[in-house]
Amino acid sequence: MTNAADRKAEHSTAGMVANGGIASTAVATPDRWIKWRMYFLLAVSTMYLIRLIFFRDVALADFDIDSGHAPALSAYMNWRIASSMSVIALYLFSYLRRWHFAVISWIIAGIAVVALVSDYFTVYMLTISQPPQWMTGVLALRLVVIGCLLLNALNARRLPPRRIV
Repeated sequence: MTNAADRKAEHSTAGMVANGGIASTAVATPDRWIKWRMYFLLAVSTMYLIRLIFFRDVALADFDIDSGHAPALSAYMNWRIASSMSVIALYLFSYLRRWHFAVISWIIAGIAVVALVSDYFTVYMLTISQPPQWMTGVLALRLVVIGCLLLNALNARRLPPRRIV
């Protein structure tokens, strides 16, 4: 916002107070970083889905898995792919169409936190005896993603105006 726009906003609120109205001095500015956080989330989720869909064996080779658990883990991976794709599609749809973005952002941030805790106690425990170095990077990346989701949820009311293309 420019200084002229700030002065105009202050004058309009001062006039409302003089006329007996209730004025809010807080002027909501659009969140300039939400677009870049969304690009980051899209890139991370795309890489995650590509790894799960096309390089499933590489992802499973990092864990110490019995041969008896392989069919159950394959079914779990299929469910994880389908649920991840549906959650990502819902989040992008709500952002692009401005369709209940605040509510959906909080729900998906909660899902991400629950998934991290669940994965820690189910999947990451398979490597707890000798945790590989990549696990620290994956956990840090997931924490950054959760941070971006929480920032988007907190700033959902400050979305920039939608551009019609």
